[in-house]
Amino acid sequence: MKFNFKNTFLLLLIFSIGFFVGGYYFRGEEILQPQAVNFSRLYEAWNQIESKFYNYSSKMRQDMLYGAIDGLVKSLKDPYSDFLTPKETSDFEENLTGKYEGIGAEIGIRDETITVITPLKDSPAEKVGLLNGDKILEIGGKTTEEMDLTEAIMLIRGKAGTQVKLKIKRGTKILDVSIKRARIEIPTLDFKVLDNGIGYIQLYNFYEESPSQFKKTVQEIFKKGVKKIILDLRNNPGGYLSAATEIGNFFIKDGKVIVKEDLGDGKIQEIKSEGPGAFSDFKIVILINGGSASASEILAGAINEQNKNTVLIGEKTFGKGTVQEFISLSDKSSLKLTIARWLLPSGKSIDGSGISPDINVKMTESDIQKGRDPQLARAIKQLK
Repeated sequence: MKFNFKNTFLLLLIFSIGFFVGGYYFRGEEILQPQAVNFSRLYEAWNQIESKFYNYSSKMRQDMLYGAIDGLVKSLKDPYSDFLTPKETSDFEENLTGKYEGIGAEIGIRDETITVITPLKDSPAEKVGLLNGDKILEIGGKTTEEMDLTEAIMLIRGKAGTQVKLKIKRGTKILDVSIKRARIEIPTLDFKVLDNGIGYIQLYNFYEESPSQFKKTVQEIFKKGVKKIILDLRNNPGGYLSAATEIGNFFIKDGKVIVKEDLGDGKIQEIKSEGPGAFSDFKIVILINGGSASASEILAGAINEQNKNTVLIGEKTFGKGTVQEFISLSDKSSLKLTIARWLLPSGKSIDGSGISPDINVKMTESDIQKGRDPQLARAIKQLK
């Protein structure tokens, strides 16, 4: 029976991860066949663990399998590629619906350090004063050095009403922050018409509801005769590329490139606007800052390059310009793999470099504490 289990395990392992090590890697309908990998060392190591590890139990087999896949992904040395267990997969999918339990902060990797991308509106993270760019040195007393992003997210999340302690580095200051977790419901979009007839749209993310909410806003814009728009993408951590391109269709004329994907090996795929380009002749100001990441950077950069009446105001964006694909495995675990880099229509990569505004306006801690918004004020002045 033991021998049969091992053969079954190895077959499962080969079929589960062979696409990435020694089997086939699919891109569209193309099939690549890299050189076969010799799995004999895996057999050998598995046998040694089962026969010699002093505390071995057959109950460990599932954890060993997950550990093998996790190690495989970690060997890629990519901060945004992860293996997620079924529980982690469920939590990740819940986050993309806009509801989960935690502190309400999007985090990423910057300079090989776990970093706050943005605290979400009205979240516990925002209320205690976390800022984009804060470096997270410890979570619950555990150092984040060499910690991967998924582990950090799982440690920060937890049951509403419980506390999590973070050690933060902000510039040269070290801060200890205790945050009470809550049920987080991420807002999607706010819209209003300012006194001077400027339409103000604040997009908080590019999750499932974003395109449908935006389309309702489009109707309001035309009903109220708006011809100038402020699109606020500050502290927007991104989300689905498809959501960003659907919204981009309204700002960029039909047939023009919204984003390019660098698939490697010199292969570039273009995603073009499908129209209607309803706002392509509007005067537009886009607000950005260090919390604008991923899909929000792509949308801001694309509109700026493809619409001559657009001005970027604020601060340099986060610089997260890689594409991840979410791949479900048969036991409800999953892989999150980097499959490409995003490029602006001009071919410029934003990964690591971000997008610089046309007009740089800094928001200080004092501005935040006193409720001032010099960036929005500059945007309104630009459109008068």
